[in-house]
Amino acid sequence: IMPTIKSFNDTSSVSVAYAISAAADKATVLTAKPAMKLLPFTGESFTMQKEAKTSSAIRGDRRTSGSKNTKGSANGGVTVEFGAVNFVLDLLQLAMMNTWAEIEVGVPASGKYITDGEIKQFMLVEKTINQGKLATDRLDHEWYFGTAINDATLQFGDGELVTFEASTISANADYGNALAGVDGLGGSLALSKATPADYEVADSSNNLASIELKDAEGDVMEVVWSDASLQIQNNVREQSGLSKQFAAGIGIGMVGVNFSGEIYYVSQAVLDAHMKNGSLSAKITVGTTEGTFTIHLPKLKAQAPTNNAEGQNNDFKTSLTLAAEAGEVDIGGETITCMIAIEYVAAP
Repeated sequence: IMPTIKSFNDTSSVSVAYAISAAADKATVLTAKPAMKLLPFTGESFTMQKEAKTSSAIRGDRRTSGSKNTKGSANGGVTVEFGAVNFVLDLLQLAMMNTWAEIEVGVPASGKYITDGEIKQFMLVEKTINQGKLATDRLDHEWYFGTAINDATLQFGDGELVTFEASTISANADYGNALAGVDGLGGSLALSKATPADYEVADSSNNLASIELKDAEGDVMEVVWSDASLQIQNNVREQSGLSKQFAAGIGIGMVGVNFSGEIYYVSQAVLDAHMKNGSLSAKITVGTTEGTFTIHLPKLKAQAPTNNAEGQNNDFKTSLTLAAEAGEVDIGGETITCMIAIEYVAAP
């Protein structure tokens, strides 16, 4: 038999689909297959594993008796390019642990908003590796159930595309494979997988309209950012239980929100706010062809701003982290208490 050249899988053979769902296992999902959405990603890290335990039995020959893989865990994450598109709205909902509401009830054109909340949000994730495009080619699936976003980071880099990176913890995981079949969904838990609409990817030069930092009186401070990132932390944890291969539950802890980055040094205003325990606020506006996001951080405390000259011919900057606390935001004429609020208005 003549040897043939092998061609191993490329990363483009991997797809990730999701549905907002609290289903705990494969059997539950199969009772009513959900419609899922494909997630265009720049990187993913979904993985499942079991904890290795080695026998501690003492033998006369000094050799170990063996080992066994015991308790399982599943975690991972995904990075996407930020924009006004349906899957970004879903990921924000999962990260904020809340649901979207109309800015003006009964007026969809007014847009919608979401704040940090207490409504537990989970998703079902199906990661698929295809071995080809034919109906007779195999699909390998990995499934992650009860997947919660532990933390999410919106990254604004100089001249870069804006990215949204989420890390996750899952309550359960499974895997399987089947031939693709005529519909290309062989072995999938999904009834269908919708391809996302084309959208304009936001970048930090053209679509980041402004990052306004305001003092305690509400006046906009003279601040120019050279880079910035916004992180939402949910303090998610596995809740282990006996007789469970994976987690018995998923715990959701306190919410934490931080806005950090570097600004060009202008004055001691930020240092003064830090030293006097003063409060600041921020508003971030990102607009694309499809719509506009306005992110409100109503009450911020400056944590350890640093100004250091680091060699010749370098810009003198202030590095700072702004930690969010509960504050008040006016949305649609209503005063809402939150740590972070995001308004989204679709383009007309």
